[in-house]
Amino acid sequence: MLSSDRLTSARTAGYVVAVTLALVSATVFGPVVWNAASSSTNPTVAVITLEGPTNDQNVNRVTRQLREARQNDSVAAVVLRLDSPGGPASASSEFYLAVNRTASQLPVVAYVRGLAASGGYYGIAPADSIVVKSGSTVGSIGTVVQVPSSAVESAGQRSDTFIRTGPDKAQISLDGLRERLQILQAGFVGTVMQHRGDELSLSRTEVANGRAYLGATAVRNGFADEIGDLGTAIERAATLADDIEGDDYAVDYREARPTQLSLSIGDSRVTRVEGDVVYVATEGEANALPDGFVRPVRYWMVWGVPAAPPDDPAAGAGGNTSTATATPTPGGQG
Repeated sequence: MLSSDRLTSARTAGYVVAVTLALVSATVFGPVVWNAASSSTNPTVAVITLEGPTNDQNVNRVTRQLREARQNDSVAAVVLRLDSPGGPASASSEFYLAVNRTASQLPVVAYVRGLAASGGYYGIAPADSIVVKSGSTVGSIGTVVQVPSSAVESAGQRSDTFIRTGPDKAQISLDGLRERLQILQAGFVGTVMQHRGDELSLSRTEVANGRAYLGATAVRNGFADEIGDLGTAIERAATLADDIEGDDYAVDYREARPTQLSLSIGDSRVTRVEGDVVYVATEGEANALPDGFVRPVRYWMVWGVPAAPPDDPAAGAGGNTSTATATPTPGGQG
């Protein structure tokens, strides 16, 4: 027979399991609840936050929250509060698609709390209005690719070692990388021009230069629409919503737990720069894959490159050398 202490522990464990299962079930199967606004008859402006890189974790969370907003009849408009330097190109593209889909169904206003650069700006380009602070940074329209230098320098030797199904299988060249970068860059710039072309005073070539702009300059050149704070963005969203009249609306804040930018290129040290090719030293494990292979290519839409100067003696110490090709080389702030 169980002692009272052991029986209490068993019951406690059972309660923990039951509560945990209930929470998981509510998360997976439960209805969308928008805090106090869910019990209100007033239409709602939903504030969704992305703070940190446009990586899989952050983008998946924001995408889910945007989907919940679209499916909730009480939500009349969305404010997307952003502080992001961008991230991997694939996740940044998912972010853009989620915002674009939401903007096709609801008014979306972006509020740039700090950064909306590169992949971060790509994501908010479909917004009906972009509100920035004077000290916000937006722009940096450009892409970066990172590959192990060994994959380029010894491509010919490796082609004799492995049997391939085609001449381009497991083969990397700088010319091929630059060609793919140009395709990504053209799509990035084209998206910005599609959504912001009527507001931009800059030419397509100027947009493609990769320059980042402070808030006041961004408003003047059309990268943003007005200077303001979160309240400004909420009021603007309410004005755009058909279901909202005057101040008769609720505001619901959907907080997103931020994650830190974790990029092998961001953790690297510059060893030298040759034109649009940046050589950086990275840890070998970053690109390691099973069976002696390495990850061949990583594409980024991120603001900046490793900041260590090329002539830093410490830059060449340790690690494997990787190659990052930028199109264009990131510009300064305006």
